[in-house]
Amino acid sequence: MKYITYGVITVVAIAVLAGFFVIGSPGDERSRRFDEQRVSDLSLIQNQLLNYWQAKGNLPESLGALQDTISGFSIPNDPDPGATSTYQYSIRGPDTFLLCAVFSTSNVNEVGIKPHPIDYRSWGDNWKHDIGKTCFERTIDKDLYKRQ
Repeated sequence: MKYITYGVITVVAIAVLAGFFVIGSPGDERSRRFDEQRVSDLSLIQNQLLNYWQAKGNLPESLGALQDTISGFSIPNDPDPGATSTYQYSIRGPDTFLLCAVFSTSNVNEVGIKPHPIDYRSWGDNWKHDIGKTCFERTIDKDLYKRQ
């Protein structure tokens, strides 16, 4: 009986260690999820910027101009409660802007998509990022996105 108990404990320990090797530590998974939320937030902000541009014909001076009590939109905060940075936005031209965030992980070399409720496959390489501050430059295609 003693050997069976030791055998079961050994198998369970190996399974737990293999799980960490395959999916990463809980801290790594948390960082990855925070980065997925950052990408989701940046995509949401990008859509709001596009809506603003279509409605007003220009980009807002700051992200604060996107706040809307009627639609309920407010600028999302970084998902990591310990993060010192926020999302950054700057205008590069009449229809070009930059969105930036600080990422904890890299998805540059990811080949497969991990299961997640949000379908990141539709984003393709549009939101590839490395560790640290990454900025995404976007130019609004005036032929594709007509003013309202």
